Amino acid sequence: MLELGKYINISEDLFVVRNLIGSILQGVGVAYLVPVLLAWFYPDELEYVTYFAFPGIISVLLGAWLGRHQEHLEDVNLRQAMVAAAFTWLLASAISVVPFMKIAGMSFIDSYFESMSAWTSTGLTIMSNLESYPHILLFWRAWMQWLGGIGIVLVALTILIRPGVAAARLYRAEARSERILPNLVNTSKVIFQIYLVLTLLGVYLYYINGMNLFDALTHSMTGLGTGGMSTHDLSIGYFNSKSIEAVTIFLMIMGAVNFTVHYRMFSTRRLKVFFEDVQVRYLFVFLTPTILLVSYVLFTSGWSVAEAVRESIFHSVSAITSTGFGIADLRKYPELGKFLLGVLMVIGGGAGSTAGGIKLIRVTLMYESLKWTIQQAILPRGAVIKKKVGNYVFTESDIQEVMGFTMTYVAILLIGTVYTSLRLGTRFVDSFFEVASAQGNVGLSVGITSPSLPVDMKILLILHMWIGRLEIFSTLVFLISVFLLVPRVVKRE
Repeated sequence: MLELGKYINISEDLFVVRNLIGSILQGVGVAYLVPVLLAWFYPDELEYVTYFAFPGIISVLLGAWLGRHQEHLEDVNLRQAMVAAAFTWLLASAISVVPFMKIAGMSFIDSYFESMSAWTSTGLTIMSNLESYPHILLFWRAWMQWLGGIGIVLVALTILIRPGVAAARLYRAEARSERILPNLVNTSKVIFQIYLVLTLLGVYLYYINGMNLFDALTHSMTGLGTGGMSTHDLSIGYFNSKSIEAVTIFLMIMGAVNFTVHYRMFSTRRLKVFFEDVQVRYLFVFLTPTILLVSYVLFTSGWSVAEAVRESIFHSVSAITSTGFGIADLRKYPELGKFLLGVLMVIGGGAGSTAGGIKLIRVTLMYESLKWTIQQAILPRGAVIKKKVGNYVFTESDIQEVMGFTMTYVAILLIGTVYTSLRLGTRFVDSFFEVASAQGNVGLSVGITSPSLPVDMKILLILHMWIGRLEIFSTLVFLISVFLLVPRVVKRE
């Protein structure tokens, strides 16, 4: 690994990463200032404004200073973009702790946990008695999740970073490779427009079904952003409404669908486009048997048929879309039910969506590649098999990359699961569930995540959220680059 060090130019890396981070910091600073507007609607919360305005202004100014040489960023390589993307999530989460520390009185590590969970659109929380907190803080959590759903990097692409190679490589580094339009900035703007329209639709649907306007806004943002943070401890279960649950299921699925599909539906005005997408089809392929199995498990464990089906549908959709909303206490679920939901969390939603997990297209490709391998063995030598899944065509290197990613994902998941089980003495299924929820950026919990969790466990879950949000490779490149960079800096000094 040390041989890689000779390919790293320290001064160039520091210059590039500094400027890219500066641009993104400006976006984070602007995001910090938005909750200040809530003081207009809730004047009794005016005292909390400084906890948003001050760090927001500092972020904007610091970002402007760091990113003052953007005109020289056209030669950014992918490794530098990955390092910048990975570090940005760590830094943005650190900057965002101020409201939690000052308003909620939380420790730094707890505040950092909450910030990372929000920015990565995970939804695991160590806050309780949510109804007792001011609206401005609850909105801050939802706002971060809404932005985190499409990515801090994508926010910067739309608002700040000029078109060019640097933008394209940041886009890829943030684990998004699909383009709706040839121009990357126009792609980002289209995604924002679709995202905003669907969010407003969610607010309207929630409001007409009984939610107050604040709850409708926050739940629409966290539902579509597949984050799942709620303004109530009981999450969606607080409302005890089938119509609200139906709206939530709709938003969760919309958030977990590739934005290319949304664009095609909007542009062609054809619903058929939605069901023609291979990832959407496989979403329901995985959902249908799981819902039936979880329903059966719950029914045989004492739930009524109606409640078993209702909870199974909701929690299965919440798990595979990596949203994390809940309507019941999952700690009471049988182990098989938890395991099945955990598997859905590992699978995740569609690539090019706000969802986490391995992603449907990767799981589908692994299944199809097994079929291709069998066909290759049966067919005559020299026969050509077109490696195509839906409208996606894959090369051998694509398949190898997917296999490598999946094995790495599962390995990291198992390491975290074993450590959690040994550290806390929890059942293996419960440990698997919680770690899968963190790494898949889901947010469902069986009660392990709490303020009383040991510090090392909080850090472990933070790392899983970070790694899962950037789909592993960017974080590994960051860690390797830091490992190679620090010894060289020390040696130079």
